[in-house]
Order: sequence, then C-alpha cells, then structure tokens
Amino acid sequence: MSQAVRRPFGVTLVVILTWLAALSDLIGGGLFLWGTFQPEPVFEADITQVRIIAITMLVIGLITVAVAQGLAAGSQRARFAVYLLMGIRAGAAIYALRELVDIEAAQAWGQFGGAVLIILLLSTPKAARFFRESHA
Repeated sequence: MSQAVRRPFGVTLVVILTWLAALSDLIGGGLFLWGTFQPEPVFEADITQVRIIAITMLVIGLITVAVAQGLAAGSQRARFAVYLLMGIRAGAAIYALRELVDIEAAQAWGQFGGAVLIILLLSTPKAARFFRESHA
C-alpha cells in the first residue's frame, strides 16, 4: 500500500484562499440577487443587469468550490485552472493600473500581488511533487 502524499503548507494556503474566494462570490451573488427582489430599490443600476451579475457570481462561486476541492485532492487540472485564472487576474490588474485613479490602484496592486503569490505557492518543488504524486 502506498503512503499518502502530504499536502504542503503553500498548497493548503491556496486551498483556503480559494475557498474564501468561493464563499465571497456565493455570499455576494446571493445578496445581490436578494436585493433585486426587495420592494424598495436597493440598486441604482438596471435590475436585470444586477441579476445577471448576481447569477454570474453564483456560478463562478460554484466553479471555484469545485476548483478548491480539486486542489485539496491534488488535481493537476485544478492546479492548471488556478494558473490560468491567476494569469488572467494579474493581466486584468496590470490593465487596471493603467486606467484607475490612485485610490483604486491600491486594490489593483493587491489583486496583482495576490495572483502572483498564488502562482508562486503552486509552483514550489513541494507543491509540484504533491500534485504529481496525488493522481487526482
């Protein structure tokens, strides 16, 4: 019987961050959707647009839950999905830095730094060995 592969701390941290992202999308999407059904307007934007955004957030949250579970199990596909998403997020942050005012730029730097940190945590030799040996 083969010995279970121990998940490195960096991968565990990425799993936790992924779960937090999923929960924030699910809670935010749920609150947005709930707000569109209130008798008094909660949003100044078009209700249909807010509902589309809310449903999109809920779908993304569910996909993120699946990715978090895959990462925890050692799935190479989930790891690739995170690389892809973090690459897109870093690119969007760079674009935002060119377009935003100083106050909003701090958030874009945070997005960029977080994306790079997650990529680095999933790229360590220990993480690579975990995903290679997990066979999930």
